[in-house]
Amino acid sequence: MSVDAGYVKVAQYIIKKTPIGHLGKSLENLTALVGEQVMKTEQVQTEIHNYGETHLSPVENNLTNTKVVISNLTKDSEGFYYDQGQKVKFKIQNGGVEEAQETECSNELRDAVEAKVKEYINKCYKTDVTKYNVYFTEDKIVVLISAHNLNLKSFWSGEWLSTWEMTISSKQIAGTLRANTYYYEEGNIQFSLDTKFNGAASGGDNNAIAESLVEFIKKSENSVQLELEKVYDELSENYIKPLRRKLPITGTKMNWNVNQINLAQNK
Repeated sequence: MSVDAGYVKVAQYIIKKTPIGHLGKSLENLTALVGEQVMKTEQVQTEIHNYGETHLSPVENNLTNTKVVISNLTKDSEGFYYDQGQKVKFKIQNGGVEEAQETECSNELRDAVEAKVKEYINKCYKTDVTKYNVYFTEDKIVVLISAHNLNLKSFWSGEWLSTWEMTISSKQIAGTLRANTYYYEEGNIQFSLDTKFNGAASGGDNNAIAESLVEFIKKSENSVQLELEKVYDELSENYIKPLRRKLPITGTKMNWNVNQINLAQNK
């Protein structure tokens, strides 16, 4: 039985654009909409897999029972993702972790960076919703920070995705920070931010380089946070408030004078 290519593209697009915390419901609705055959195609399954990488999803392996952020930056040519802090590599297939196995990884600079990243997260992030990964290759250190903050009962979800790569030989740093929020109580409001950073670390020994790298991450993220606060103030004052109803349905302004209200109740 042939599969409609248009349905496949629709499914891929919706999966790609699904806000964090809503993938399960989206897949359920898509299955009802386009059918199981479309959802089982290689293209759609690949899109689902890519969703986890794109959103820096935390994954728990069954060897150490610890969670680590996954990305295509922490995956080798055989499809293994690495949690070098726990000396574990694993594959993700059929929607779950498979072939988890121990692997050797010993690098002083990586360990120094991880210690500084952990210290930074404990100080500046909500640790219960934040995970990270520090990955080392021959000439590169990758730092991933992923905060998924979900409150579906209150109709909102959000994520803060931070990716940093430092070339060890030159100490050059390239970073990307993405933030996405979704509010959907009696409406649908989404906000997305994607910004890039470039800089360089300093220092002679591993601890000094690690401290410089994480300090650059901290300053970059703080600059975005300060700009976002300005944007939120402007949005609230100049755009959101004018959308609100000026008067109640009755057309009469509410009398907020507490004394008059008490007087009316006592009559």
